[in-house]
Amino acid sequence: MKIRNNRLLNRILSVYANRLCNHNDHYELRYCGYCDLLDQEANDYVYELLASGQPAMISKFGSVELSNLVARHIDETTGLTKEIINDYLHYNNVTINYKGALTNLCSNAGFFPYDLDLGLRWYRLMIQDIKEVDVLGSYIYEEKYIAQSMNCLKRVNIDGYFSPFSWNNPWSKVLKGKKVLVVHPFVESIKYQYENNREHLFENPDVLPEFKELILVKAVQTQADAKDSRFKDWFEALQYMKDEIDKCDYDIALIGCGAYGMCLAAHVKRQGKQAVHLASMTQMLFGVYGKRWLDSEPEYRKYINKYWIRPDKKEKPQGADKIEGGCYW
Repeated sequence: MKIRNNRLLNRILSVYANRLCNHNDHYELRYCGYCDLLDQEANDYVYELLASGQPAMISKFGSVELSNLVARHIDETTGLTKEIINDYLHYNNVTINYKGALTNLCSNAGFFPYDLDLGLRWYRLMIQDIKEVDVLGSYIYEEKYIAQSMNCLKRVNIDGYFSPFSWNNPWSKVLKGKKVLVVHPFVESIKYQYENNREHLFENPDVLPEFKELILVKAVQTQADAKDSRFKDWFEALQYMKDEIDKCDYDIALIGCGAYGMCLAAHVKRQGKQAVHLASMTQMLFGVYGKRWLDSEPEYRKYINKYWIRPDKKEKPQGADKIEGGCYW
């Protein structure tokens, strides 16, 4: 018999989890360690894949998106198994409340409106789109619950592709002479940095080489309190961005736009192109930083110099501070 979560069961499990959970173990088990390649080797693999010119999708899960995906996947497939309950009770590293996870998907990652049927539709779309991932930047324990739904060529540690400026022969040098499409909410800041400060952002000029052309699609912002009256729901906004991408002539796409990112990257690959879903690191590749890289991820602070900028005030949505304290701004 499949055990499905409900309000009473969730409350009972939460009480026991608070008593049993060892937060030190939780930290250690956040990632279960099944990467194929690490660091420089991961960077080099990404470079070779992109240099081949073949259609490709390189991506990562956002923690909010993955929690929602896993919670729905558990509810739709196995239910609460002994292994899942054990993970939840002792390590608190698996999300089982898909209703609560959907709330976070709306506020943090831009899904809208809050509707359980639409959330189920999102789950079904994601389960199809993640099959397009060729290289997964892997770092979250919960990935194991949907691993069987993916067809990855390689799993690499997150920094191996997320921060090309950390490695020799950065994979991003493959962008030289290419028509590069960037899909991101901060296109004004990215354009300014590329046109005015590109050569000053990194010690290694290969990190951000000169493109044949920089092409920009401004991503829809619907996280926190941001609204966009053009669209009745997230799926309309997603289709709009797919249509905008399809109007462009490009070789490779760099994508960072919350819950839209992986689905747009899958669309790019299906169009026979290459997609690097850099998520939040898209802005960093162009020298646009936020609070995250000063506070919660200070290891990246050393790359920031006087030529780097914060996102333009016009690119900050209403309620931005609700997103991890305004981490991107």
